Amino acid sequence: MPSTYASYLMISRDLPKALSRVEKQPVVDRESDYYLANIGKVKTIEEFVKNDRLFKFAMKAHGLEDMTYAKAFMIKALKEGIATSDTFANKLTDKRYAQFVASYNFAKYGEHATTYTRALHEVPGNFDKQVKLSATTPGLTFMSNETGYYLANIGNVTSIDDFMGDSRLLSYALTAFGLDSSTEPAATIRTMLEGGVTDPASPANSLTDKRYANFVTAFNFVENGAATTSSTAATTGVAQKYVAEADVSLIKHRPDFITSETAYFKANITKITSINALMGDSRLLTYAMGAFGLDAKTEDMAKIRNMLVGGIQNPASPANVSTDKRYAAFVTAFNFEQYGDQATQQDSAKTAAPALWAAKAGLGLVPLGADYLKSEQAYYLANVTKVDSIADLMADSRLLTYALWSHGLDPAKQEPATIRKLLEGGVSDPNSPANKLTDKRYAAFVTTFDFAGRGSDAVTETPAQTPTVDKYVRQTLEENAGKDNEGVRLALYFERKASTITNFYSILADPALAKVVRTMLNVPEAFARADIDQQVKFFEKKLNIADLQDPKKVQKLMQRFTSLWELSNPTQTTAVTAASVMFGQPTTIGISTDLLLTMQRMRF
Repeated sequence: MPSTYASYLMISRDLPKALSRVEKQPVVDRESDYYLANIGKVKTIEEFVKNDRLFKFAMKAHGLEDMTYAKAFMIKALKEGIATSDTFANKLTDKRYAQFVASYNFAKYGEHATTYTRALHEVPGNFDKQVKLSATTPGLTFMSNETGYYLANIGNVTSIDDFMGDSRLLSYALTAFGLDSSTEPAATIRTMLEGGVTDPASPANSLTDKRYANFVTAFNFVENGAATTSSTAATTGVAQKYVAEADVSLIKHRPDFITSETAYFKANITKITSINALMGDSRLLTYAMGAFGLDAKTEDMAKIRNMLVGGIQNPASPANVSTDKRYAAFVTAFNFEQYGDQATQQDSAKTAAPALWAAKAGLGLVPLGADYLKSEQAYYLANVTKVDSIADLMADSRLLTYALWSHGLDPAKQEPATIRKLLEGGVSDPNSPANKLTDKRYAAFVTTFDFAGRGSDAVTETPAQTPTVDKYVRQTLEENAGKDNEGVRLALYFERKASTITNFYSILADPALAKVVRTMLNVPEAFARADIDQQVKFFEKKLNIADLQDPKKVQKLMQRFTSLWELSNPTQTTAVTAASVMFGQPTTIGISTDLLLTMQRMRF
């Protein structure tokens, strides 16, 4: 029989081949197929534990086969999850339990625990959260940056001159009241501010468009002087108006949003032949209203219908009577009262409305409709599972945009070459480009799309499915090796766990790891009964824990372990017989020649 070291090397040097042989074993193949065919059907902890075949497979995969009987114990661990350090699994010194719960995280994912993937379940949820973020939420978005700047600086403005001198503040304030700083003449704005609103005949009050009067009321330097910008109306009030006007979406300035919505509008608007048809297509209506500064999510739809029915021919119509001239402009563009079923064939609807909408969208003054969000999510879910590589993801700008936004990253500010480099570096190496960045959103993004670490399965890999089968196969490989030589099993186990070990306390918490280390250091088993802290101090003097992150150094440690194991557990003990002496056959008593040569080369 080969020595412990030789047996270990035969497996370790070509691990994929060894695992492939195990996968093909009838029992392993049958159990793996059953597991993969059924684990995704499990929706609750009770269902999981009740199915003995699935549960035993899972327990063995995580090295907990000898605890399969302790179902109440495992149910408690699964129910508490691992979200906090004081959960049952996290408080256990044996981290295999926490790893098991991480694979079947019912506490966090509920009925999706056995089918959960970051790319399919977490990304859409995060995307929705990003869209709903308020403008005061810290982030790298245009909206939150502008709000932060405004709130930080508006209090320093003490006069009209100060206000007019800071174009960024002025632009923000105008936007809050539905006014576009890029089209409003500065001289006009100054005249409005200098006239105030106390006099009914002031420039602002003289206009039928009350947005100007509302703006001057908030910034009434004429009446309030230097104290104007310290008022709640000018600080919190304006910020809230800006939030409402801009809809506080993180994708406001995305050209893909503008392109897709405009394309939908142009392709469908001329098919609309009545007010009912327009009101019945929420995506078209949202676009049409947005072109005139009206938010379909906040407007009373009965009021909008009434405006359209009344038209603009009659000076007393609802649209004409309203002091807010946005309604009249909207009804003029979609004048069913005058043009009937030809209303959407008019240039005001076909051409002017898209131009107005695009201009407002570019400034962040139109809301993202629910239909757009749904279409983006549908596109993502329908296509992301087809992505097998970094190249695939980078090639689909729509998918990449969705994925980046879901992690709070503005696609417009990202360099494709940088994103590719981050993805290629993965997250397995602490020194990878993504891990070295202080902004952890990039590492989270790369973790979700970890093609470097998980290959073509990066998007579809579920911890409870294929990874568990891989663990089961590896566990079986080690188990089979242990039937012939326990030392080989221990060496393979240590090699597998080495990169996860960060301190000697975790080694002592695992009997198998502790046995390997004691053997490597050639200390008696009785040493295991010594004070834990004293054991750790001894280990720290003899071993550098950082070496366990280096595969080459781990190999050297395994060479030492298997050689010392062989001394106490010899695999070649052929007795000396008269026949062997007579015929000159080699004899080995206790220690083989290859072991002696190996020990001669060792340095520790």
